[in-house]
Amino acid sequence: MQNPAAFWATLQQQLPVARAKLHALDVEALARQSGFLERSPRKIPILKFLEAVLALAPESDLSLEHIASVIGLAADTTYSKQALSQRLDHPLQPFLARLITALFGQLSQEVQTNLALAPFQRVLLHDSTVEKLPSHLAHLFPGSGNQHGQNCAALKIQWVCDLKNSSALQVSLSGFTRNDQAAAPDILDVAQPGDLVIRDLGYLTSQVLAQFVQRLIFFLTRYKHGIHLYDPPTGQPLDLPRLLSTQRCLDRQVLLGPERAPMRLVALPVPEEVANLRRHRAKNSAQRRHRSAPSQMHLFLMGWNIFLTNVPASIWSPKNLVAVYRLRWRVEIVFKTWKSHLGLRRLNCRTAALVQLSVMTKLLFCVMVCQICDVLELHCAADEHVSLLRLGHILSQCACWFSATMLGLSVSQWLKFYLTHHALYEHRHDRSNYYELLSQDQQALA
Repeated sequence: MQNPAAFWATLQQQLPVARAKLHALDVEALARQSGFLERSPRKIPILKFLEAVLALAPESDLSLEHIASVIGLAADTTYSKQALSQRLDHPLQPFLARLITALFGQLSQEVQTNLALAPFQRVLLHDSTVEKLPSHLAHLFPGSGNQHGQNCAALKIQWVCDLKNSSALQVSLSGFTRNDQAAAPDILDVAQPGDLVIRDLGYLTSQVLAQFVQRLIFFLTRYKHGIHLYDPPTGQPLDLPRLLSTQRCLDRQVLLGPERAPMRLVALPVPEEVANLRRHRAKNSAQRRHRSAPSQMHLFLMGWNIFLTNVPASIWSPKNLVAVYRLRWRVEIVFKTWKSHLGLRRLNCRTAALVQLSVMTKLLFCVMVCQICDVLELHCAADEHVSLLRLGHILSQCACWFSATMLGLSVSQWLKFYLTHHALYEHRHDRSNYYELLSQDQQALA
């Protein structure tokens, strides 16, 4: 690293900046809009509640007792876990979702992007990730049933971010049974004319793409086998396999689905080994799920990368289009960082309310780390780049520094609080701890 002192100074600035942004927000208005706050709080101000939530973000143990004690520390008062449990009966998830999008808006300067993205106001990535939960939560987060007819529970997180401005635009929680197609229209609440939306084929519905076209929102997605295409001059169905069998590549205008939405179809062949691997996986997947084997037409189309977009050829060549779509892989790295290093899998699953609090608190930490990564990248030399995975691994080990800074404390003050409140055995009448047993044994021997 060419300038480690400047790099470290930039990192140190980010947490105080986030804390200052929190203080600048009208958090009571956000709480009322989401239904979390119905009347003015009598004991714990909403701002202090949120300071504590942010301080707890990197924590692995989010018990009611621990959360309540940190809220009490932030508000300089005592706060019981019973009072916290009653507070969690209110809709917390939409409130913290609003906080994430309000707190982690765009950076003061854009992340450096290539010329292919210059025509677009924002570049929106939309994807989801799934995490398995204990079966007693299946009523709230239903998962897919297994072969024995047992109900499973699974949490699905829908995530929309803007790559150019390093901002979080939308986050929502649901069960696994609300698939990506059902969530496809959600992005219409945040996408604006001039934006570019990049998604995978799981979100492909002709109705939503038609609305993108109508609202002047640009998009780039993979084509999904089974979606009907039509020839613009004649309105007749297109035989895509026949067209591809006679050409080395394809770049033409088509009409999509019953809406006949006009767009561009680009198809490029993939290496034979890639095509064969796709076909092998598709056959194995069908066999494993006891489904029909892929048709010959479907197997043929696996030899191609096929895209749908409304970005004109005058802006993107097929080569540019493929390069831009590779940016979608960023969201997979984001999810891997969240799960492998930032504690998204370490959830308190005792109750539905604690699951939602755990997830949204973890997401606050995850989103902050992603934005810190983009800020540090802006301050790197031209030949240096920040790895989100490595940065996430490092910051996950700095929980004391993170938590203390978010509460405006020194690390030693935070450790003193921890030792005072969490280092001692609880008083139990039904069992003795080690030192009580040791003392009793000594007395018996005396």
